[in-house]
Amino acid sequence: MSQTIVYEQPLNERIRAFLRLEKLFSQFAWHSKHGSEWNNPIAIDAIIELMAITRRSDVKLEVHKELERQHSRLESLARRPQVDRSQLDSILANLKQRITEIQQTGGQMGKELQSVELLNAVRQKNFLPGCICDFDLPAFKFWLTRDPQTQRKHMEQWYDSFSQLDRAVQLILDVIRHSADATHETAINGFYQQSLDTNITIQMLRIRLNKNANCYPEISAGKHRFTVRFMHNGNPATRPEQCNEDVTFKLQMCSI
Repeated sequence: MSQTIVYEQPLNERIRAFLRLEKLFSQFAWHSKHGSEWNNPIAIDAIIELMAITRRSDVKLEVHKELERQHSRLESLARRPQVDRSQLDSILANLKQRITEIQQTGGQMGKELQSVELLNAVRQKNFLPGCICDFDLPAFKFWLTRDPQTQRKHMEQWYDSFSQLDRAVQLILDVIRHSADATHETAINGFYQQSLDTNITIQMLRIRLNKNANCYPEISAGKHRFTVRFMHNGNPATRPEQCNEDVTFKLQMCSI
């Protein structure tokens, strides 16, 4: 088990959207795997949120653009002698495969799920304050009491509409996260600031802290610099305060 916690800060809207998608993918994977009467409603909520995101924005186009951009950038590295060519070729092949999968996906992702009556009923009831009770939606109660294999089959069938998107986003974020080495930094009295090179587009900041650290980072970034304030809050009922001691951490400035 890792003894550190990683905090990530996206620096553009595209990566912010991809991180939200990744969170929903993880939510579905974890809860559908456990498959209890308490887990499956949360897995269904993830599917409904994915339907909403793909309906509101052209996620597929943004994913395709980023895959193409990463492929082009990494392909240009092949001429550098210090590059591990076998590893690079493997990444390029994976990117190309994801590009092909996205291109072959016709129309809006998840569009076919808009006609699934149970998902629409749950989505409408989700706007009610509190949870969905048995009297709100007996059809959902009935589905949740069916055998686990049947529920699992239905959820996998519904999630399959987003499986290609899942694989593409995971690859994109994996490439970004491995695009920079970590440096050891110190925040004096809990404050750290660094200028940004305007010739390099940083896509994500990653801060790694020891689990025993009694603080967390609040990151703000602009075009020319970013700042990190390490905050602590022993009592959630009170306002957090900036640490008054030095904080050591690892920093990644991810860019590709």
